[in-house]
Amino acid sequence: MTALDEELVVVARSTTLEPPLDRGTERVAHLRAVTLAALAEAAAARGAKLGPLEKDERDAPRPSGGWHWSISHTSQGALGLAVASVSRSPVGVDAEVVGRGRPELALHVLTPAERALLATLDEAAAFARAWTAKEAVLKKLGLGLMALSELRLEDASGDQGVLLRGDTRHAVEWLSVPPFVLAVAGQARERVDWRVDPRLRAGEHDERRHGRSPS
Repeated sequence: MTALDEELVVVARSTTLEPPLDRGTERVAHLRAVTLAALAEAAAARGAKLGPLEKDERDAPRPSGGWHWSISHTSQGALGLAVASVSRSPVGVDAEVVGRGRPELALHVLTPAERALLATLDEAAAFARAWTAKEAVLKKLGLGLMALSELRLEDASGDQGVLLRGDTRHAVEWLSVPPFVLAVAGQARERVDWRVDPRLRAGEHDERRHGRSPS
């Protein structure tokens, strides 16, 4: 049985994608650089010394220096977001723009029973939460999207949820930083320590436009 971490740190950094960083390879390269900087910050927060960052044949990150790691990045217009976490136990992070979900994927990502668990959110916000939670768990397990249908959202309360795969439950925690939603799946004794760029924090939990009242 994997030992629990004392803490789970997630670093989220924002960046501005102005020309020439607003298109093509320049955009991708810049987002990757910001993501690696977020990963370095997460490693420093845990006192981790990472070695080479390698992936296996399934494109899942291999442990580095005895530490598990996970990264994600996305963008909306000129605003980019990078997310990273480093942990002694398997971890997965994901980030998504609320409202970017494709309608044809909705029933595969969010069943009617799962939608009922997220009843306080509108369709876009509910989809984003289900998608990021499932992506985070898949990353934690080192699985690809082919295993998406194996996951089911079993419980959701506030910013915490539980996903089921087979007989195993996986805890997730979300953070809303409009226009994005972040999710992390890992193992820790305490709640997640979200270390978020202040420029993103300015919009944290402002979900009125997504159908949810602030708590």
